[in-house]
Amino acid sequence: MLPVMENVTRGLSEGPARRAARIAQVGARYGFGYVFGRRLLVGRRARDVGRMGTRLRLALEELGPTFVDLGRFLSARRDLLPPDVALELGRATAPIPPVPFPEARVIVEGELGNSLERLFARFEETPVRVGIFTQSHRATLPGGRPALVVLDRPGVRRDLRAMRPVADVIGRRASRPDGEGLPLDPVLTVGEFSRYVTARRDMFFAAQTVRRLQELEDFPLRVPEVYRRYSMGRCATFEAPEAAVPLGGEELREVSEALVRLAILDGIFLSDVAPERFTVDGEGVIWLVDPTEAFALDPERLRGLAEVLAAAGRGDVDAVARALPLLGCRVPRDTRVLLRELRDVLGSLGGPLWREHPLDEIRAHGLEAARRGRAALPAEVAQLFDSLVAAEAMGRPRDHSGTLLIGETEGATEEAAGAARALISRFRDPRYLAERTARKLVQTDAYAGYPRQLHHLLEELKDGEIEVVFKHRGIDELISRVDILANRLVFALLIAALIVGSSLLGIFGESDFRLLGVSLFGLVGFVIAALLGLLLLIGIVRSGRL
Repeated sequence: MLPVMENVTRGLSEGPARRAARIAQVGARYGFGYVFGRRLLVGRRARDVGRMGTRLRLALEELGPTFVDLGRFLSARRDLLPPDVALELGRATAPIPPVPFPEARVIVEGELGNSLERLFARFEETPVRVGIFTQSHRATLPGGRPALVVLDRPGVRRDLRAMRPVADVIGRRASRPDGEGLPLDPVLTVGEFSRYVTARRDMFFAAQTVRRLQELEDFPLRVPEVYRRYSMGRCATFEAPEAAVPLGGEELREVSEALVRLAILDGIFLSDVAPERFTVDGEGVIWLVDPTEAFALDPERLRGLAEVLAAAGRGDVDAVARALPLLGCRVPRDTRVLLRELRDVLGSLGGPLWREHPLDEIRAHGLEAARRGRAALPAEVAQLFDSLVAAEAMGRPRDHSGTLLIGETEGATEEAAGAARALISRFRDPRYLAERTARKLVQTDAYAGYPRQLHHLLEELKDGEIEVVFKHRGIDELISRVDILANRLVFALLIAALIVGSSLLGIFGESDFRLLGVSLFGLVGFVIAALLGLLLLIGIVRSGRL
């Protein structure tokens, strides 16, 4: 009897508590035992598999698909994580087994309140797409209408609930009194990831996104209708084409450009840019057959993105730093380091920002400047940039083995440049400015503080305490550049003096110390001048302004 009970127990799914214990055990096995306690390593040997990024990736891969997506979520936070760690986490992969058909049947029937036989004329048991959080099945509705049924995969909520106590333990034990511990707060990060995953699995939100996409006039892809009678919170049914074929190279490029333009111009992006979400019907029309797991930026943050792009296009570093809070970014009070890093990024990229560099390179340089300048992006903006990079990679040409061809950056980058210009023009349109001003004027809260401010101003006038302070935002940068130029000129004059003096010693000097017929003192002067000139050249080259 006992062996039977043991087998039954092993067959049961893990609860959140047991899952949390397994997370701690796996973490300890990959070298993070100092966080969870050494007792977890009893009978187990820690694996020495290299640097922290590699160990994190392998631990997440062992824990399963939900944790792999956590790694990808973190890899987009290059404004907080070092580049090598973010790169490793972005490589995390794990096999995703499809939900067995009996379990998928239970989910669909439980959500729609009827049996599959009564709901659908035909329901394919084999899924056409298996994702980390959703799974898609082809079906036929009564009357012969083809459809695609997308359902949420089970077990995800258990993983999310198990992450929370583990994040709390990590936050308490890995923190340092000086505040220089982890680059991000584990509890806040897990909370952001939980909200991110919940939104991806919300089919009602997917239906709202479909409605927004259908209202766009210039979106080139066919957006399916939602069959509302066959859709609930965990299961959605969409219109599907009669005959469908996979996308080819040219269609992939069209989809890539459409997604890039959609993300920049309208703030709508897919979190999982997989080619299986798209298909071509018999008439050559490209369909977005699976529109789930999509997100949309808040209109105010989209306006902030337009301001950042406009300032970057002008090369105005101060304006970029001022626009970052409009995008929802956290900016330090002292922005000197951030301004220097942003200036170096704009100087190193150079030229037309979008056309000469792939989006991946622009994203990497920009987020690294934010990390060094101690600025942090909102999670949804970081995910938008990650989706842009994934969309660009999907449209890039590949060789016969499927490897991306280096240097082929046309298409998506050109579309990004056009979308950026259109986005800036939209928020510079006088009609938009007039409408925004009118909305602000009718808000009564806008006038609530005026009486108090006016009273305070009159009190200061009466006491004679009014001070007017002028601050020129560009004067500090100008002084810094003039100082650098003066130092280089002095350095160059010193080198020239050494060369002239060494030449005079070499020609007119009567010293007995000679080498190859040249005065030794003159030769030493030439060597010192050459070394100083080399140092000056290296400094100019490193500044990017040769």
